[in-house]
Amino acid sequence: MSKITRREFLRLGLAAGAAAALTACGAQATTAPEEATSVPEEVTDETAPEMPQEERPTEFPLGDVPRHRTLIYTYTAAPIAGLCNPFASGYSSQNGNACLLEPGAYYSAHSDKTYMWLAESAQNNEDATEWTIVFRKGIKWSDGTPFTAADVAGSMETLKRVPGLNKGGVFVAELDSAEAVDDTTLKVNLNQTDFRFFFKCLTFRFDLGDHTAFMPQHVWKDVPDDELVNFMWYDLEKNWPITTGPYGVGISNEQYTNYDLHPSWWAVETGLVDDYPAPWRIQYQLYTTDTNGAQLLINKEVDHTLDMRPLVVASTVIQADHLTTWTGRKPPFGYVDWWPISVQFCTEKEPFDNPKVRWAVAYALNQQSVVDIGWAGAGKVANGPYPEFPKMIEYMDGIKDITDQYNVLEFNLDKTNQLMEEAGFSKNADGWWAFEDGTPIDGDLYAAVPLFGDVAPIVAEQLRTAGFKCEHKAPPDVWAAKVDGRASMFLFGHGGATIDPYDTFALYVKANAAPMGEQSWGNITRWDDPTFAQAREEMNNTAMDDPKMTDLFKQGMQVWYEQLPDAPLVQWYHRIPVSSWYFTNWPDETNPYMNSALWHTTMLQVILGLKVSGHTSASG
Repeated sequence: MSKITRREFLRLGLAAGAAAALTACGAQATTAPEEATSVPEEVTDETAPEMPQEERPTEFPLGDVPRHRTLIYTYTAAPIAGLCNPFASGYSSQNGNACLLEPGAYYSAHSDKTYMWLAESAQNNEDATEWTIVFRKGIKWSDGTPFTAADVAGSMETLKRVPGLNKGGVFVAELDSAEAVDDTTLKVNLNQTDFRFFFKCLTFRFDLGDHTAFMPQHVWKDVPDDELVNFMWYDLEKNWPITTGPYGVGISNEQYTNYDLHPSWWAVETGLVDDYPAPWRIQYQLYTTDTNGAQLLINKEVDHTLDMRPLVVASTVIQADHLTTWTGRKPPFGYVDWWPISVQFCTEKEPFDNPKVRWAVAYALNQQSVVDIGWAGAGKVANGPYPEFPKMIEYMDGIKDITDQYNVLEFNLDKTNQLMEEAGFSKNADGWWAFEDGTPIDGDLYAAVPLFGDVAPIVAEQLRTAGFKCEHKAPPDVWAAKVDGRASMFLFGHGGATIDPYDTFALYVKANAAPMGEQSWGNITRWDDPTFAQAREEMNNTAMDDPKMTDLFKQGMQVWYEQLPDAPLVQWYHRIPVSSWYFTNWPDETNPYMNSALWHTTMLQVILGLKVSGHTSASG
């Protein structure tokens, strides 16, 4: 087939209607949410051939596994041979390791559903300084040893005690003690109030939070503390790593990693899930380029790739009937991710320390034009720093009076000119906004490619049209340049809220802003405000489901929009083409049991939702 043209793509994008709103299920963090332990009913393909009866292999590691039982996916993190210790330096859950780990719970933001998993319940005391977490009976490690609350307590204490371990920050800062009351009951004492402890530490969602891994204490007790940060946790003879998940590590080398199905899995034995995962092996390979990834999908050589730019996805799925996306074969070809993009400012650099200048930039942006031209209409503008998830939509709907008053989506160059003049600037002889001596304002826009390659040049051109001397820059160290103070303006997302606004509020903490010249990952804009900070601190001491949260949200966002530390641009999308040739029932907008990115910590829930298609070879 011929590739879809840009004009055809734009036509499709303009014709596409808004996605139906997802129904909230009322998940709460202070008590165990309503339990959901299985994915929605399978969406069947009536044209797929009938699957022959097959015996699930019971050896480990597996030998040869047929292609139709091997799920192959690719991501940009290169495999590090044998690195399976989630506490170790250099470890990544994004290269398939997430299928080994099981949390207390999983959260699906698109369906607003919590799947209680290893934990049955989580309850805090009145001020959330004490948590009682009850784990399921019958959980076993892959070597047959019972999993107990002592494994969790030991893991938490280790993260607190041993410096330099991955994902130990919350435990170092907050943990007073973790005690196994009995085999299934854990008592956690914190040195401060934290109503979000279970959600941020023991609930896997996207690739956010601390996503704490639990380690088997019957093995880890023999590893000296000073070796933990370099402990690889891989030994085929010992079947390491030992996991509670259905998979273990077979082959691990610099080219690929095989995650093979264990002979038994506690979740099936206890009836939590009905059957073992359809893929007997998951193979992780390194993602190279969109062009290569697209060809591998078309050729049925891989089943899932990294997300791609919209025009690439469109031209890929139209070439092969077995390929699909979150929205099928129509725009926007993906789902809203947790990373809404803004034009961000270094608010410690003149003149971007002035809210009038920041608002002048906001009025110079035509967000819809960025979507229409850069993404051919396959996307959405953003009018705030929050992703369009059910819970966050509720919060944003509650401040419509504020967003109407401070309309960041208004494109108005007259207001840009007025605000710049009020801020004391005028245009120099070359037509650029400049300081009194005629030196133009540093308006360069730092944005990495290819990630922002389709929208950054458009934003830069809009800013030039408004009189800012702006070029799109993408040096090799562009990410460092964004956060060490070199970049006055840059494109970046918000790794924050999914279920309540606190995590986004926490991105703006003055104490987390590094000095100029140092990388300020804790607060990339270096902005904070006393009134905003007060609302943030009260929010931190308020339960996630407390009605008071809406009032605190409004207080804080009133200041946020007045000061505008960053100018909202677009919702970020994961446009992930997947192959339904060997495996079906991928999550999508009609069946959003989990977001579909396999590099996220929620990977296992996606795997459990998959079904074999009936095809046993690439030809049928």
